[in-house]
Amino acid sequence: MPKSKAPLNKEYVREYKDILNKAKHYVNHPDELRRDIELEYLEREKDRELLNIPVPKPDEFSYKMIQYNGFIHYPERLKNFIIAKNELRKITRSFFPVILDIEPTSRCNFRCIMCQLNDWKNGKRADDLKFDDFKKIIDEQYGLTEIKLQGMGEPLLNKEFFKMIEYVVKKYIWIRTTVNGSLLHINDNYRKLVDSGVNEIQISVDGATKKVFEKIRRNSNFDKVVENLKILNNYSNSKNKLVTRMWVLLQEHNKHQVFEFLDLAKHMEFKRLTYSIGMSDFGQEKWNKNNKSLEIKEFLPKSDLSKLLEKAKNYGIEITRWNLEQKYNNETVNTKCPWPFNRAFISSDMKIVPCCMIGNPNVSNLGDARKFESVWNGKIYQHFRKSHLEGKIPKICKNCYKI
Repeated sequence: MPKSKAPLNKEYVREYKDILNKAKHYVNHPDELRRDIELEYLEREKDRELLNIPVPKPDEFSYKMIQYNGFIHYPERLKNFIIAKNELRKITRSFFPVILDIEPTSRCNFRCIMCQLNDWKNGKRADDLKFDDFKKIIDEQYGLTEIKLQGMGEPLLNKEFFKMIEYVVKKYIWIRTTVNGSLLHINDNYRKLVDSGVNEIQISVDGATKKVFEKIRRNSNFDKVVENLKILNNYSNSKNKLVTRMWVLLQEHNKHQVFEFLDLAKHMEFKRLTYSIGMSDFGQEKWNKNNKSLEIKEFLPKSDLSKLLEKAKNYGIEITRWNLEQKYNNETVNTKCPWPFNRAFISSDMKIVPCCMIGNPNVSNLGDARKFESVWNGKIYQHFRKSHLEGKIPKICKNCYKI
């Protein structure tokens, strides 16, 4: 049983009280939280190099307010958080994950050229996640502060998707999802998504023109997606909700469109744009070979980068960069992948997968999510962690390591 269910050790009691008092103060004085976040941001910006693009992060105010409310309403969550923050990486864990990726569906209406879903009959690996199973996960995972509700499929295809979001929001858990934009016009999904309380909606846009977009994201309709995203952003902006983020996976077919993506983001009324570099191979040789041929190594030369940042500033769009080329390594315990130790991916058929970069229990299945507590510290998970700690990185994980 994780220690977070038991009384805290003496060394953690003071930290528990300090965080709880801070949480109560900021929940009662949200304007002070906004002010302190702004001051911290300005301090960070002083130290950031001019051409160093930051990584994407949640809206800090909403993230912290949700986290603090969760600590106040669920004391076991705060205990779990403190242990997770302080415990060294080892083969057994004294806490439950603080973050989970949960897959509502493995089905998708697109057939993107870099996605393993192409291998599955009719673009479906398993049945959709049922709400009752989802609820069981959330109720048992008392340590959760954050959820990514998306896996290999298009979340809006699950008829209980909004019900899942609603349940998580009530529990004061920060939640994000990723959609492809093709279904937002159906049954006012764009409105339901913004009003659901979801904290971040990432939308994959991998082509700045119809030709490139539809070449990469097969079975798609570029014009319809653009129309849907304009409607989505118009609605979210009218509600003063900063929840959408345009996400671009740069690759050989679209690397020439970096500036065009920024123009498209402005056209569709996005306020945040993330360029992502590097691809997953889903732990499979076939996809390693396929996606290595598509992968790019460089973003932009410095001269062009300064122009991009200036243009983004004029447009009022925040530019961030997600770089999967920055690999883990075996040099120290803390430079290894954190997933085996503090996070997990649960598939739509309730199987525990090592991470979102694999996203497929047919490649690696660590156990039944219905028995998460016993699996989390069971022999299979312990062996998986041990292999990382000893530097014997499993074959399925090597794409994410400098080896």
